[in-house]
Amino acid sequence: MDLNIKDRVAIVTGGSKGIGLAAATELGRAGARLVLSARGETDLEAAVGRLRDDGVEAVGHVADAARAEDIDGIYEAAISAYGQVDIAVCTAGGGHGPLRDFSWDQWIELYELNVLSAVALAMRCVPAMRERKWGRIVFVGSTAGREADPRFAAYGAAKAALLHAAKSLALGYAKHGVLTNCVLPGLTRTEGVLAGYEEQAERLGVTPEDVERRMLELQPIAAGRTGEPAEVADAIAFLCSERASWIAGSALLVDGGTIRVTP
Repeated sequence: MDLNIKDRVAIVTGGSKGIGLAAATELGRAGARLVLSARGETDLEAAVGRLRDDGVEAVGHVADAARAEDIDGIYEAAISAYGQVDIAVCTAGGGHGPLRDFSWDQWIELYELNVLSAVALAMRCVPAMRERKWGRIVFVGSTAGREADPRFAAYGAAKAALLHAAKSLALGYAKHGVLTNCVLPGLTRTEGVLAGYEEQAERLGVTPEDVERRMLELQPIAAGRTGEPAEVADAIAFLCSERASWIAGSALLVDGGTIRVTP
């Protein structure tokens, strides 16, 4: 399917690995020109190098999307490289925040990382998108934002707020051609998740495969397996495309059937 986004300019936060890099890769294959941002310079340079080796136009910008003062830098890096921004994919996020370990500072930190980072970048991009009457904004949420779990209370609460923010942006700007949507991945085999398996396995004296199996027992997935970053990236790329021209304010589950209730 032709996504019809050749030469569109896309910012991808958290773009050096995991779902962010997978999304950047898919957008690059569709002909988009990319600006990747991430906190780690080494991983970011490696990601940009991989994309360029595949013939994709890409630049990197080291930044912490959770810092208000870094948002302008990310946007200006895109303007400097390509002159405009058509697409913003906000994958920067993460964290846990078990309820039993409640910390005021941690809840604020996870809100800044998972919500404000996305909303601030979106609002930086919206005015010019609105003027050109075309824009795509995709937030990467989580099934944790739809289904409460005390093990991930702070993270889930932040992702629930992100859903609300995406809907607000859609209601405010869809009539101007700026479409905002949110994808909600289930348990996905990103570098962070795999590192978590390793850490838990070492602590418990089991294998990483045992840890993953236990995760699937605690929260069964209808598909019977965890997801891959590329599978989430396909959904993101579609929402960024011309093909998604009448989709706004949606919350698209990409979870293999983790969430059992209807919306």
